Amino acid sequence: MAIAFVMSGLGWVAAASADEGGLGRCSGGTAERLHFIEDRLELRRPYAQYWWLGWTGFYGLGAIVQSVQAPFEGDDSRQADLVVSAVKASFGVTRLLIWPPTAKAGADAMRVVAPTDESQCRERLRIGEELMRTNARESQSRWDWKRHAGNVGINVAGALIVAEGWDDPWRGWRSAGIGIAVGEVFTFSHPWKATGDLAEYDEKFGQSADLNPKKVSWEVGPRLGGVAFQLKF
Repeated sequence: MAIAFVMSGLGWVAAASADEGGLGRCSGGTAERLHFIEDRLELRRPYAQYWWLGWTGFYGLGAIVQSVQAPFEGDDSRQADLVVSAVKASFGVTRLLIWPPTAKAGADAMRVVAPTDESQCRERLRIGEELMRTNARESQSRWDWKRHAGNVGINVAGALIVAEGWDDPWRGWRSAGIGIAVGEVFTFSHPWKATGDLAEYDEKFGQSADLNPKKVSWEVGPRLGGVAFQLKF
């Protein structure tokens, strides 16, 4: 009786553990992958949200303040510098609003799919794996030379406008130096840990789950004394 009670208790604990996170209808391997992905996506969400809000607010405030100051500035070169800086800040805000980091949404996209059966669990897993790979690509973009070249190019263009158009090279190039430094901090502070998460996932589970059903085919061929059927899958 005591043994039966213990076994029953262990069965209840196992069932509760299997159903943790609503994944009780998923196979063991699929549920394990889903737990890993969802945990990591949610773990990275807060930093991505703070990063996005912080930089959007920073660029937005800069655009507003400099746009308000520019019409009342009496020095022409200073006014030109304010206008150029406001345009650069507006570009930064627009970029963040159009292309926020995917990590900011955590696991929301995959949780839209309810794990009601194994096929839905695997669809949820497919979306989760794609999210992890997207986040990793965005993390790696901080090393993309084109991003750094674009940052330098935009700020150099602004410096040339002030330096050559309003004959104030010191102000123009000083502004460019500050802009390049801020742009580099922006780029290198972008959420970056997704690359390590993906590498750990691939090491633990393989590069991706086999989410596509295997094709099954059959062939009929002659065989000594009869006919042979061959099934391929």
